[in-house]
Amino acid sequence: MIAGMSAAQFSQQLISADRAGKDNLYKGKLSVQNTQLDAYKLLETSMKLLSTKLKSIDTEAFSNKKADINNDFAKVTVNAGAPKGNYDLNVTQMAQSHQLTKTYASEDTLLPATGLFSVQLGSDPTQKLTIDLATVNGGAGVTVTQLRDLINKNATNPGMQASLVRTGGQVELMLSSNNSGASNSLAVTLDGGDWGMTERRAAQDAQLTLNGISISSSSNYLENVIDGVNLDLVKVHGVGESSQIKVEDDSEATTQAVKDFVSNFNTLLSQINQLSRSLGSTVTDSSTDDKDAVTVSSAQIGVLKGDTSIRLVQSRLRDAVFNNAPNGMRLSDIGIEIGRDGLLTMDDTKFEAALKADGSKVQAMFSDDGSYIDKIEAVLKPYTEFNGLLTMKKNTINGQITRIEDSVERHNYQMDMKYKIYLAQFTAMEATINQLSAASSLFSS
Repeated sequence: MIAGMSAAQFSQQLISADRAGKDNLYKGKLSVQNTQLDAYKLLETSMKLLSTKLKSIDTEAFSNKKADINNDFAKVTVNAGAPKGNYDLNVTQMAQSHQLTKTYASEDTLLPATGLFSVQLGSDPTQKLTIDLATVNGGAGVTVTQLRDLINKNATNPGMQASLVRTGGQVELMLSSNNSGASNSLAVTLDGGDWGMTERRAAQDAQLTLNGISISSSSNYLENVIDGVNLDLVKVHGVGESSQIKVEDDSEATTQAVKDFVSNFNTLLSQINQLSRSLGSTVTDSSTDDKDAVTVSSAQIGVLKGDTSIRLVQSRLRDAVFNNAPNGMRLSDIGIEIGRDGLLTMDDTKFEAALKADGSKVQAMFSDDGSYIDKIEAVLKPYTEFNGLLTMKKNTINGQITRIEDSVERHNYQMDMKYKIYLAQFTAMEATINQLSAASSLFSS
């Protein structure tokens, strides 16, 4: 033992002292590089989120429509291509699928052992299911249950469903067309003759009028019945009843899209301010409701203060929204004010009033050539595009991290070698001390 420690313990203690300086140096360098890397990733995320909001405004925000109906006789959905207008809907008949039944004493009742059982769907001769009963069960006959399964599992089934309805004392074999409409009627025969099924529900089309125009549909869901307008019929109107449908611009969706843009614009500017500010300076932070937004951590404050290109983004973004739109209007004309810190505030009421007064002018501010969207995207593109500035900055930092990690690996190797030298030396010293101790004990005895 050396100073009360083994050779390994003593060697490790010396190595820990030797390597502490460089360990701390490399740890600090890696921490700085990783913090900067995370900061650039954060800015990239925020810039791409802002670009996404801009695209939404340019492609959807001002073309969104909404539809209201004054009762529950139908449901209405619309898309951006729907024309504004008022429509009077009257449903006189709902579409329904054909349904036939035949009564038996039980589900085990045997059917004829021979004959061609056929079900024709509609008028197309190719839409026909045929079962040769003589080939089933070796000609021993099939039960009602087996016929149900033969229909449902038949590879040539053109679109029908067989099921059993148990009434308590008897069973009904029910055949239903999978699709509604008069063209999807069922005709059931045995050897070419009517099989004697009872019609429980007729095959029929939906009948309705829209602003007095008669419409027939095989389905209760009418897609694109008017450009961009879909109807889902629920029930038939009574005498003198109708539904009033109103299709109009969805100003709420437009307002929300612009609010999202304002929120993401402010988030990006605030993040740049936080990441690039000098120690001791003040910064205005911005909150956002966007679930995808990333916040700046306390360790990242000021980590990019030496990067002038990031400050340049902030300056150019402020200039982009400060100047007039191509039609001469300013953001303040539609309720969006720019503060001294460059952040935007939005007055929803004033914005919606501007939309109502002349929505096309408001849209032009964001969508025309040279619009606010074009200006902001021009600022962001060099940073977010493939192999853009942010990618280059991240690659540079990753390269620096790799070099530091290589240095750490070499340092670890050198310390490992030095440890082995120490261990060999102190092991030899320990052995010598033990020998001397043994020799001295001989003299003392």
